Amino acid sequence: MLKLIEYVTGYRYMKTLDGQKNAAISYMQKNKVLFSELTERDGAAYFRTVGKLDKNLLQYAETVSVKGLLCDIKRSFRRPGIYIGALIFISALVFSDLIIWDVKYEPTGNENTDRITALAEEYGLKSGAFKASVDRENIENLIMLKCPDVSYVNINQNGGVATVVTDERVLFYDKNDDDKTDLFAAEDGYIIRYETFAGRTVCEKGQTVQRGDLLISGTYDTFHHGTVTVKARGSVYALVKRSFLCECPDTEYEKVYTGKEYVKRSYKVFSYGDGGGPEYEKERYDKTTDEQSVSVFSLVTLPVKVKTDTYREYTLEKRSISEREANEILDKTYEKQLEQITADGELKDKKVSRYYENGRYKLYCEVWLITNIAK
Repeated sequence: MLKLIEYVTGYRYMKTLDGQKNAAISYMQKNKVLFSELTERDGAAYFRTVGKLDKNLLQYAETVSVKGLLCDIKRSFRRPGIYIGALIFISALVFSDLIIWDVKYEPTGNENTDRITALAEEYGLKSGAFKASVDRENIENLIMLKCPDVSYVNINQNGGVATVVTDERVLFYDKNDDDKTDLFAAEDGYIIRYETFAGRTVCEKGQTVQRGDLLISGTYDTFHHGTVTVKARGSVYALVKRSFLCECPDTEYEKVYTGKEYVKRSYKVFSYGDGGGPEYEKERYDKTTDEQSVSVFSLVTLPVKVKTDTYREYTLEKRSISEREANEILDKTYEKQLEQITADGELKDKKVSRYYENGRYKLYCEVWLITNIAK
């Protein structure tokens, strides 16, 4: 506790002159000067004391240093750069979220990015601008109004970064026979919602459509240009029904090895080999091949390889598959097919049924999902 008080209030650390160690210690003992941590090194004494040193004691001192918390605080006040730097750092943290430090542009087509950038900066969206002074909705509308090749603008602000996302406007063009201008239903479904970016929507929410029905037409009438044709773009999300069937036979043939093996060896020199030797029916034998290089005393490898073919004889025996085994096989197939059939949509419901028919275990699945059917 005493050392803590000394550290807060401050203490002096003294080093005596060479040869004055004993005199300094004797003086402090006679005059009742409190000292601690006395050490002796190289003919000098080092000690610490609280309070101001007697000037008679200072004649024995070589160096005196003042230490402690209050002293450190006083020294720090002599360095204003530390406080200025801390103030700048705190101010930066406070105002960083109020300022736009960077502006990024993300076109999705061939929009004129230079024109978009110039308009955004003209109306205040630029590095160093205050977020409160930027009217995002006004800038979005002005860009779409003054840039005929832009059909969509969205300005997102995340921290100090503003991102301008734009979408290219598809201008009408002369229709060629090979151009697909309309979007049709790729499968039967019940329309949940739709988004049209170019063209005329001819379907409605809640409508049931069949495969091949027209959903978005690229041909429509305008007030100034008459009938125009564009490349239809959009999405039509519908609830569709899909199904698949998994099958597993109730019997299978498995290999039973007889224990007979036949070995055939051949040699290759500079990739030229001897193909002689007996031949066996591949339908009734499992073949394994091992090829090794020939070396002399495991030091020098010769351009000679020995190829060993081993044939294991087997017979095929018919085995019945239990219902439990069949269900395990069907479950694995079902998981893979379900993942594939629902990969392009959002699964809403499914119905699974199992049955046995004509010597095969079967799993039939019906799924309902929401997906984009406009193709």
